[in-house]
Amino acid sequence: MNYEQLIEELREEMLQLVNTKCDALLQMYRSGEVHTNVKDTIRESNLITVSPAELKGKRPLAVQFMSGEWIETPTWRKVAQRILQACNEQPDIHERFMEMCGKVAGRWRTILGSSPEEMDVPIKVDEELYFEGKFDTEAMLNMLEKKVLEPAGVDYSSIKIRYMGKGQEVAKSLEHVSEQDEPAMLQSLQNMQL
Repeated sequence: MNYEQLIEELREEMLQLVNTKCDALLQMYRSGEVHTNVKDTIRESNLITVSPAELKGKRPLAVQFMSGEWIETPTWRKVAQRILQACNEQPDIHERFMEMCGKVAGRWRTILGSSPEEMDVPIKVDEELYFEGKFDTEAMLNMLEKKVLEPAGVDYSSIKIRYMGKGQEVAKSLEHVSEQDEPAMLQSLQNMQL
């Protein structure tokens, strides 16, 4: 893994986040709307640069691969399934996954197996290829990355995840502000954290 390239990608991601936030603030100011809760913001992160612990308590929306198309993923299990299915489409990765079946185990159960009977919550990747889904967000993404993708030699640096605070609705994150409330809106914008 090229750490300099990874750091540069992280820098680009952070700059993109700052630019996106500033553009949204300017747009809200110009339109007379104010963002009521920063945690409602939709975020995008590369799977390789975001900590699984940071995603705990967040709601996944979509996953994106090199093709650039966002694929809707309403649960973290769907995120894991779509990532594994996309990787499995590559013949060499499929072969590695099949070799790993039954050999990748957690403390008490198989993580990557050929039969759903070996698992508590099997996530179907392909015929005779299942991933254990009975984990919380952090543990599942750690298992996915450390026990499956990395040992299989998968370069997942281009995979992006779109997510937001759990239980939040996108439409609720904006609220109209009248002209007489403009000083309050400006104060809110000044208090807002990036």
